[in-house]
Amino acid sequence: MAERKPGSTGDPVQAALADTIYEGLRDEITDGKLRPGETLSRRGIARRYGTSSIPVIEALARLESTGLVEAEARQAARVRKISLETIQDDYILREAYETQAIRLACDAASVAEIEGLYAMAEAVDACVTAGGTRKAADKTGPRLHWQFHRGLAKISRCRALVRELERIELLRRLQANWYFAPEFPDPPRYHSLLVDAVKDRDPVAADAIMRAHVRNGLEKELLAYRMRMDP
Repeated sequence: MAERKPGSTGDPVQAALADTIYEGLRDEITDGKLRPGETLSRRGIARRYGTSSIPVIEALARLESTGLVEAEARQAARVRKISLETIQDDYILREAYETQAIRLACDAASVAEIEGLYAMAEAVDACVTAGGTRKAADKTGPRLHWQFHRGLAKISRCRALVRELERIELLRRLQANWYFAPEFPDPPRYHSLLVDAVKDRDPVAADAIMRAHVRNGLEKELLAYRMRMDP
């Protein structure tokens, strides 16, 4: 169940409806069923779910807090539009969160957790080698990739970092359904190298490797955006 924000309606029925609407719209946006810039009518959503406007307003407010939705006038909202600026902003935040997470993980990770990270990293690297991360119909690669990065963030023991990376991941899923980053080969052990730095308990090296990792992803995203806009 989605976490409710402070100030949510105290009516459990209305709150449950808000959860349902929030999760339904979130999944439609991140799965590509609702496109960037598409208008979301409060009245239309209320009719669709057979409810009043109260849980719809709460659900849209929560979607707006994630960045997936932007408020508009006349009781409407729209799915977030994608631009060079939004992509760059998201990656600036991702770089800050990911580098801090891996620095903390260098101190906090147990031997068992490092072994688990290696298993996830090897799975991601194998999927990349097989070309399974860029296929629109194959969600295995993106799922494995997110599991690895979320797993690394969780080892930081900072729940706020995990929450913010989850929010950034939702925005990346929205973008991934609009364009696909070009297929460039990654270096061998691309994700395992991150775990090596955690295993060595070297936060400086970990920071540098993660920073290069995220910036490489940004370059691919920007190129994909330009190819979409100017095919």
